[in-house]
Formats: sequence, C-alpha cells, structure tokens
Amino acid sequence: MNSSLKTNQFAIRSFLNQEFCQSLKKDWETIPFPTEKEESFRKFPISSIQWEELGFDPRETQIGIELQNQDSANLHVEPLLSETKQKEILDTIKQYLPKEYFVYLSILKASEISVFLCDGNFHLATESMFGDEPKFLFRIFYVPKGSSTQIQLKTETRHTTENLHLLTVFDVLIAESDSVVEILDEENFDEDLIQFRSILVLAKENASLRFHHFPFGGFRSKWFLLSHLLGKGGEVTVDGVSAIGRRNLKDMDMEMYHHADHTTSKISYKAIVTDKSHHVFTGNLIIPPNLKKVVAHQESFNLSLNKKARAEANPKLEVLAEDVSCTHGATVGDIDEEQYFYLLSRGLSPEESKSLLVTAFYGETIQSIGFDEETKQNLESSIHTILVGGK
Repeated sequence: MNSSLKTNQFAIRSFLNQEFCQSLKKDWETIPFPTEKEESFRKFPISSIQWEELGFDPRETQIGIELQNQDSANLHVEPLLSETKQKEILDTIKQYLPKEYFVYLSILKASEISVFLCDGNFHLATESMFGDEPKFLFRIFYVPKGSSTQIQLKTETRHTTENLHLLTVFDVLIAESDSVVEILDEENFDEDLIQFRSILVLAKENASLRFHHFPFGGFRSKWFLLSHLLGKGGEVTVDGVSAIGRRNLKDMDMEMYHHADHTTSKISYKAIVTDKSHHVFTGNLIIPPNLKKVVAHQESFNLSLNKKARAEANPKLEVLAEDVSCTHGATVGDIDEEQYFYLLSRGLSPEESKSLLVTAFYGETIQSIGFDEETKQNLESSIHTILVGGK
C-alpha cells in the first residue's frame, strides 16, 4: 500500500477490531449469498462467476468465523484517536451497516481496519494492489467536527496472469457536524478484475459532503453507495462519470436516505459505454414521513458510442413526506447525429467530431470538481483513452 497520508493513517486497535467482528457474526450467518433473484443483483451475473478461477469461494459458510486473530500487519502507527472514539465510530457504523453479503465479507476478511483522519489539510490516499490473490479492504475516512478537507482517493490494481481475480471493498465516509469535505474517488483497474464495493456515507448536522466517482477498467463491478443524512442542514452531492469499454460491466446502486429536516441531496451521474460494455445505474431517494424542507434531486445521463454497448437508468423515489422538493430524470442515447454532421460540415474529421461531442457530454462534471487543473486533465485523458483514443 502506498499513501501520502501516513502521518494521518492508523489501524483500529486489534481488540476493538476483534470485538466488532465478533458482534457481526450472528448477522453474518443469516445473510444469504446473493442471487439474480434479488432486485439489487438482477442485472449482475453473479451465478456465472467461476470462483475456482478466483482462488476463493465466498459462499463458504465458515468465512469470518476464525478471522481477525492477528494484529495489524501494515499499520504500526500510534492511533490518532482515543480508544473511546474508535469504539464510538465502530458503534455508529454498526448502527447503519448495510445488510449486504459482500460488506460483511470485506469486514471479516480484511487484515485491518484502516482509518484516515482527515483533519483539515489536503490528503492523497492511493491503494496499489498487485497479484492475483483475492484482496479485501475495510477503510474509514473520518472528518472531525468543523474541519474542511479534500480527499483524493485512487485505487489501482495490476496483475501478472490472464486469470480473473477478486477485490471486495467496504469504505465508510463520516462527516461530523459543520464539516466540509470533497472526495475525488478514482478507480483504475486491470481488465480481469471482479469487484464488489460498498460505500457508507454518514453526514451529520450542517455537514457538506461532495463525492466524485470516476471508475476506469475492470471486468465486472457491483457498486453500492448508501448515504444517510443524519442531521439538520446536512448536504450530500454525488456525481461522476463511468467510462467503460470492451466487455466490462458496471452495475451501480446509489441511495440517499434523509433522516432530518432541512437536508439536501443530489445525485448527478453520467455513463459512457463503447464496444460491448454494459452500464447499469439505479438511484433511490428515501424520505420518511414528517420531515420538512427536504430537497432531493436525482439524474442519470447515459451515452452509447456503439450499437452493441448498453446503458440503463433506473431512478426510484420513496417520498412519504409532503413538505419536500424532489425531482428526477434519466436519459439514454447515442451521439446527436445533427451535431455530429454539423461538425463534419465545418471541416472536422469524424474522430475530431466524436471527440468533441464526448468531451462536451462529460466536461461539465469534470469542471465542477474543486481540484487542481492537472488532476482534471488527467481524468479527461483517461476517459479519452478508453473511449476515443488519446489526444
């Protein structure tokens, strides 16, 4: 693992880790292995995965029973938070823990619980993983009360054979009261990776959290984001661009759950597919009864560059309160033929015309990111390389 957050990173105390895992055992034993019959997995071909090739079969019922008997292998750093605070964080996570099979698998199989204390400076965290063996991560990004921070999180995989390999990740983002946090989350995966990742967002009173997601590469990816707006005045915004090609499948579920009055959420996500790739977006806004002055917006825009590529958008709303403002929208389409032929008529080549239209589709999302220009240019270059070739 490589990280410039070394002075701000530590592992949860081993005995707290043990207690946390032990407390999950009963729930773990009742959570069935997912199948395509479940709504959240109906588009993901989990039954066709050859677990033998991955060198790990998560359907084994005893997984997790004997785990967490070792101290942290990598993070021999004095914890930056007291044991009381560490336990408080774990108790909070347990309260909102998604009852999802691969969340529990990530927790129980991770060698440690990595904590990033994001206390007001610019942070860069990079996970670089090599080899074919299965990998399991459980990471907590904790933003203290009143802090303002940016987090640039990049996860990369490389391997040496043509075998499929497995990565499961559970990330928790905790924004305490009155904090302001912006996260740029970039995935750069090799073409043989099967990934299961879940992200739990907890935003407290007057916290403002912006999460930008840019995934590149991979073979099969099932991705969940569950956000809880816990305190009055909390705001959570999620956006990003999926750029996928070849035979890649990315199946995404995002959920915004409002718990308090005067909370605001927004999902604005774009996907661009080419070759024979397949992208699925499912969004859900949940507003229980008796909440007031809630604003929630959800939109999904999808662009297909090949007739054999597919993109799907499934917006959902569960609004049980009256004093709210909610909107949603979704589009799926090809490059606009009129715009394309107009650019050709102005002397641009087919490649240049296509490149301009694709850039226009995702450009606004990249420009809205509050990071430096070099970072934005690198994101744009990655998207171009996958979809229309390098500049």
